[in-house]
Amino acid sequence: MAEHDDVADAELLARWREGDDAAGNALVRRHFDLLFRFFRGRFDDGVPDLVQRTFLGAVKARERVPEGVPFKAYLLGIAHRQMLMAWRSQRRHDAVFTGGTVSAAAELSSPSRVVAQREEQRTLVAALRDLPLDHQVLIELFYWEDLGIDEIATILEVPSGTVKSRLHRARTLLREAIAARAASTDLAESTLQNLEGWARSLRHRDDES
Repeated sequence: MAEHDDVADAELLARWREGDDAAGNALVRRHFDLLFRFFRGRFDDGVPDLVQRTFLGAVKARERVPEGVPFKAYLLGIAHRQMLMAWRSQRRHDAVFTGGTVSAAAELSSPSRVVAQREEQRTLVAALRDLPLDHQVLIELFYWEDLGIDEIATILEVPSGTVKSRLHRARTLLREAIAARAASTDLAESTLQNLEGWARSLRHRDDES
């Protein structure tokens, strides 16, 4: 076991603030896969650079992480802002990007580069690709990363009530997309019946890839 493996994020952050660079490096290593997964689901190129920019942002902001806000959520908040800036830069010559109206379906091979092995998983991945970007992000943060409503609100910089209403809408859109994508009524029903289980199984498969 590495020296910092059993140390909580909050304790590592406190040590980092006190000048312990090893604690800061441990935080970076702990959350590298999280950030890589977050970005590689929506960009074909430049993912390492986006990850690096996010960590550089965390270095500059380590003194400003609010009390009670998990470091993981704060880090994903920085990543979310980097993602939006990158999307705006990427699309500025084609259209004005707004997170609520642009679907990433045509530009992503899958939201988290998952190679789904079962029909239900393939259906879920295809349906998720059809959602607008902001709804994709919500679904992934809630199911893939197991984050709570308040944590997601911190990441997206919106009230918790807004997250609840958007998540409800995202689930509705996802169910409609599953019904439209499924090859049969039975497949749609089997996917919908265990929606949370399939979503989390994709996260575990992505961790193993």
